[in-house]
Amino acid sequence: MSYKRNLLPKMAVERMNENPEAVLIDVRTRAEHKYVGFPDNSILIPWFDEPDLESDPDAFYNSVIDALSDRSDAMDTELILICRSGFRSNEALKCLQSKGFTCVSHVASGFEGDLDENDHRGNLNGWRNDGMPWSQG
Repeated sequence: MSYKRNLLPKMAVERMNENPEAVLIDVRTRAEHKYVGFPDNSILIPWFDEPDLESDPDAFYNSVIDALSDRSDAMDTELILICRSGFRSNEALKCLQSKGFTCVSHVASGFEGDLDENDHRGNLNGWRNDGMPWSQG
């Protein structure tokens, strides 16, 4: 299967619709997930989290493996990663690829999108701005 590394939100939803086995992983912090909202049908596996906010690639990888433990082909599972703006999800993507995952992409504009001229997110692009399904709470 061919896949693109960098997806727009609509492309990510299309991939999820085309491949029901694909997994959407939100790599943001628990606080972002709870207070900002999250993509529907995603699972939360933070790239880093409170209190230290430092990434631990091995711990992240192990958490992904645990989340996919019911799949015999975990390393070939299509994974789509998302964060606030695309930076963390790209770092997490590189981590998973380096550990042998074969089909990993990320939402390049993230959940909240790029900064606008007033340094605010959510006005230019991103999952929420593009009208993709999401929830809060």
